[in-house]
Amino acid sequence: MLSARNIDFSYGQLQVLFDISLEVHKGEALALLGTNGAGKSTLLRVIAGLETPSAGTVTFAGREITGVPAERLATEGLALIPGGRSIFTDMTVEENLEMQALHLRKQRALVRERTELVLATFPSLAQRLSQPAGRLSGGEQQQLALAKALLLDPDLLCIDELSLGLAPVVVSELLEIVRRLHESGITLLVVEQSLNIAAQLCDRAVFLEKGQVRFEGRTVDLLEQDDIARAVFFGGAVTSSNGSAAAPRRRRSAPLSAPGRN
Repeated sequence: MLSARNIDFSYGQLQVLFDISLEVHKGEALALLGTNGAGKSTLLRVIAGLETPSAGTVTFAGREITGVPAERLATEGLALIPGGRSIFTDMTVEENLEMQALHLRKQRALVRERTELVLATFPSLAQRLSQPAGRLSGGEQQQLALAKALLLDPDLLCIDELSLGLAPVVVSELLEIVRRLHESGITLLVVEQSLNIAAQLCDRAVFLEKGQVRFEGRTVDLLEQDDIARAVFFGGAVTSSNGSAAAPRRRRSAPLSAPGRN
């Protein structure tokens, strides 16, 4: 469903992604793991069209989407729930949903159908339609973020740090909701810092460190990689076989142009 090939990305002169490649298969849930600053969220932003890579290509559903704006991708089946607040806190729950469906405003029957589905999936939100979103609990705000994404009827849902700053019991409730969405046929790409949370949801994982892929395979196999597990839980660097910290590839002398990029 999704393929990222040889992705480089820089913020100004600072390169943060180095030749990253990954695939997300239709119907799977893939975890994108790594410590703070590993490049997880940046890669997700590149995939979702919020950033354009300096090199490499992104393909979605058989079509190259490198550099295609996020708002266009969101209407074509690729939706992103960004990290932090992804809701309008000064608007009501109902207004948040209405804003999300603006591109469908001429298809009232479809909007009504999707809204009913969303509120059936998130019954607590249905009871708070007139409440300002900023007054919802942290877990309810994340439910609203999920609800807004579901309203887009995505084929691929990218989620950045769903569990960030939430109590374990709230995270468990959200994971159950996301699991049901996955079982309904939505493909998932999930950025997480918690290896345990990722293992509950995803069968396969990609681990990033310093902008490079250090591991790709089954999540259960990642759990057995002691050096990576320590990096996730304690924020240390993954070490090479001789015990030294692995270093990222050097920045290329000049950025490359992405194939097909305008």
